[in-house]
Parts: sequence; C-alpha cells; structure tokens
Amino acid sequence: MPIDGRSPAPLVQEYSVDPVWAPDGRFVIYSGPDIGTTFSVKAVTTEAIARPLPALSLTRGARHLTFLRGGRALVFLRGEIEHKDLWLIDMETGAEQQLTHLAPDFHIRDFDISPDGREVVLERVQERSDVVLLDLPQ
Repeated sequence: MPIDGRSPAPLVQEYSVDPVWAPDGRFVIYSGPDIGTTFSVKAVTTEAIARPLPALSLTRGARHLTFLRGGRALVFLRGEIEHKDLWLIDMETGAEQQLTHLAPDFHIRDFDISPDGREVVLERVQERSDVVLLDLPQ
C-alpha cells in the first residue's frame, strides 16, 4: 500500500498467507496454499517480482517464520503435524540446521525469538485430562 496516496496493489496473485517482511524491507516471505498436509514458502520483492529462496516445504501448524542474522537466516518449525522442532535455514546457501531436539511428547504450537537470537519462547500444548464419573447415591 503506497503511502503517497496511490491505489494499493497486490504483491502476489496466488494464494498467500502469514507474510513476514525481511529486516531490510526489500522482500516478504509468505506461506503458499496447503497441498495435502504441506505448504511451500515463497518470497516476493517490493516490486512484485518473485525472489529466489532455498526450497522450503513445511507441514501444517508450522506457518510461523522468523528472520535472524539480519535477514540472512530463517527460523521455522519442522516435523510431523503433532511434533516439531525449531530449524534454521541459511537464505543464501540453503544449508539447514536443527536447533532443538525436543522430546516426542513436547508439542510446540508457536514460538518467538528475541531480535539477537539468544532467547526463545515456546508455546507448548499439553493435552491432559482426567475424566471421572461419580455415581452418587440419591
């Protein structure tokens, strides 16, 4: 959306959700449509030109993406639908690195990382319930 009063124009014509601007503001990454249980991550410049990215396909529940290292790396969740770990991909080389090795019963729904990359907050989902039927005498 131009700030000079011109009409807004779409950056992409295809389905796109969860955009994240690169720290330098020159491009935005976004999630494409779900194909089965996965979706691709793509990028586009401010001029609406597709920006090359290392191939990145993720599973549902992993749409949160965060830039680190001044935009040279991207942190994301990767794994099965019910269990994911944090991963990092170098935006230039495509080299990937697993950042966490969480227990199989540790289910992450979301995360946040401090700007310097030194602190991480994980949103953990725990599904525990005890259902008890009490049959009380009348």
